[in-house]
Amino acid sequence: MALASGRFEQLKAEKEAERARCVADEEAARARRAAEEAAESERTRHAAEEEAERAKRAAEQAIDDAQRRQEEHERTAAEAAEALHRAEEAKLAIERQWVEGVRPEYRPSEEDIIQMKARYLYSPNFLHFAVVGSSGVGKSSFINAVRGLSNNHPIASRTGIVNCTPQVTRYPDSRPNSRIVWYDVPGAGTPDVPDWQYFNALGLYVFDCIIVLIDNRVMESDLAIIRACQQFFNIEVFIVRSKSDQHINNMACDRMPPGFDPYDSDIDDKTRCQFLQIKSEERMRFIDETHQSVQINLESKNLFPQKVYIVCKDAILSVWNGSRSPRAIDEAELLNDVRGCMVKADAVFMTCQSQDDSVLVGMAHSADILAYGASMEDYWSAPGSPPTFSSQAAD
Repeated sequence: MALASGRFEQLKAEKEAERARCVADEEAARARRAAEEAAESERTRHAAEEEAERAKRAAEQAIDDAQRRQEEHERTAAEAAEALHRAEEAKLAIERQWVEGVRPEYRPSEEDIIQMKARYLYSPNFLHFAVVGSSGVGKSSFINAVRGLSNNHPIASRTGIVNCTPQVTRYPDSRPNSRIVWYDVPGAGTPDVPDWQYFNALGLYVFDCIIVLIDNRVMESDLAIIRACQQFFNIEVFIVRSKSDQHINNMACDRMPPGFDPYDSDIDDKTRCQFLQIKSEERMRFIDETHQSVQINLESKNLFPQKVYIVCKDAILSVWNGSRSPRAIDEAELLNDVRGCMVKADAVFMTCQSQDDSVLVGMAHSADILAYGASMEDYWSAPGSPPTFSSQAAD
């Protein structure tokens, strides 16, 4: 009985031990699984951290690349803007030079000069005057007057409201043995002759003297021609204000009562005297304002001061014919200065001839130095000394 009881207790202990071992094994298995899960979790975390680091580095690299691209884009944009700015400045500079009448960095070649001289029948024995200016300033009428012709003379240059001179037209002086040739040049600023092409396209650089005719105001094209002439030492430039009689008359009429007509034959003596007094005052004001306006315009373009000759065609004709005109202002002085050009030209020619006729005169001609063989007696077509014109007006 005691033996059986002991055996029972032993079996019971063994079963408890087996259960304890199974529990231990299960706990160990759970521990291993927990350890494996922990290890896997660690590997996952580590991989996630590595991926996050890689993503971070990639993002930083992307930011750096984007920043470099942005900087490159900004640099390119800045360079493009600077290039555009330089191009705009260059364009404006070119346009300014075009407006001034001289193509950028353009100088006529020897071939250009030869071609233009042939085109205009240039001769070193003559003095070549080009009359230029805006359309409608009275160039044709002026040329007729300095040639001693009225506008309706058979050989006079055509005149009119529209631009009557489609191309440069050559007019020999009408006086016997004259050594001057006049050229009526198309008006500047027309569709056929844009301002910027005027001086070079028409070959004005071959002329010996250029008369810039102006009307109510000095135009940009007028200043452009004057500036271009200053690049050529051999070109004499005259600034001439035309139609002075018309403008003075208009200024005086503006101060008279409405409806006043200076050409009305029924005007009473008192009104006529009043008009003549006002006209005298307006004449002085016109002269002063014209001088001031021309000099202000020259200074605005950094051009040298120059005299302006105030004239009208009827007074020029009177001076040429030796009569006095109440309209005369600077006509006699202008014609005397034209005479002075002939004197200077003869002096240059005679100096060249006295040194070496065959070499120096040829050099002077190719270099556009004035060289003329005519005597003043030949030009003025009268024996003895050339005349000096008087500006005295009739009382």
